[in-house]
Amino acid sequence: MLVGCVGLYGERVDQSIPCIERLRPHIDRYVVIADETVNEEQKTRLRALGCEVHVHPWKDSMVEMRNQYLEKIAVNDWAIVHDPDEHFNEEFCKDVRKIIGEAEAKQVTLLLINSHDISHDSDGNTRTSVSDFFKNLIFKKTSGTRYYGIGQVQEVHEMLSIPGVKEERLDRKYWYTHEKHYYEVWERAGRNVFIAGGGNNRGMQNPSWRPLRDLCDGLGIKNWFQAREYFRKGNVDPGLKQWFWDNRFEGYDYEHEMMEFGRWYFEYLHPEEAAFPDGRVWKLEQSKPDRKKKDAESVAIMSYIESIYLEVLGRHADQEGKEVYTGHVLAGRLKREDLPKILRESKEYKEKIGRCQS
Repeated sequence: MLVGCVGLYGERVDQSIPCIERLRPHIDRYVVIADETVNEEQKTRLRALGCEVHVHPWKDSMVEMRNQYLEKIAVNDWAIVHDPDEHFNEEFCKDVRKIIGEAEAKQVTLLLINSHDISHDSDGNTRTSVSDFFKNLIFKKTSGTRYYGIGQVQEVHEMLSIPGVKEERLDRKYWYTHEKHYYEVWERAGRNVFIAGGGNNRGMQNPSWRPLRDLCDGLGIKNWFQAREYFRKGNVDPGLKQWFWDNRFEGYDYEHEMMEFGRWYFEYLHPEEAAFPDGRVWKLEQSKPDRKKKDAESVAIMSYIESIYLEVLGRHADQEGKEVYTGHVLAGRLKREDLPKILRESKEYKEKIGRCQS
């Protein structure tokens, strides 16, 4: 069977509908994992579109949510998965049975599809681009296929493991759009930091994570949904405002996401609170006062390394790997243009392990 799969909470049902309407007529089943915020009217609407709605309470784990829809399909079924903001193009939907039939004939079990990015920025501009990134959204469920968390906390970002995988990139005429609004990006940065410390689930490796969770624990905030509603209401605890102030600096990995967390609160949700009682005004800072100028170069190199990992291995780079390669480039021991070749010679690339992130 060909099975569409998506995980939803209430606010993102409408966002997912166009993809469901486009793909559903061409496949056998559509599995929706809905949390407790999806109301009865929304469930009825999804069922009317031909979806099976399975309710599972949210547990601050993207990994668990994704494995829940894998549990609803059988071994040898093909999963066609997407997030609410990812929509397959018409040509892919129309040809999906032919595409999977050809993959079966070649014993391919993982199909990578090209991303077309649409970014709505805070200045009102919209940027569109055809990415070099191919995401593993179409795959055959074999025995042992699972999502696994990465990093220290292992709840937000994940990898897809398919035993004995054989992968292939689809022709570029098949693609999906990934549409991102700046305020959603900032909110999800906050989610990533709250749940797993930001970055690749860095947890305690981010020295600001435990203080954030301690502050929230003291306020009775135990999960992301509670935190999200608390921040949306505004007038948060002064300790949390100070936390935002202390982490307002641009950087890489979790530092960037903590800065975006602050932007979500002070620039999108509550700009009226940007002025502190003592006269300070919250705004992002490009670098910490004690940083050397070379940090800007480090950030640029790390960004490049991240893009190459996505292009070659189809996953986010681990922080340790980024730091090692960045150090080699800064020291002149490695040229940036050498990195794609190095990754293509790696054991991971040669074994063709399928991986993906949220």
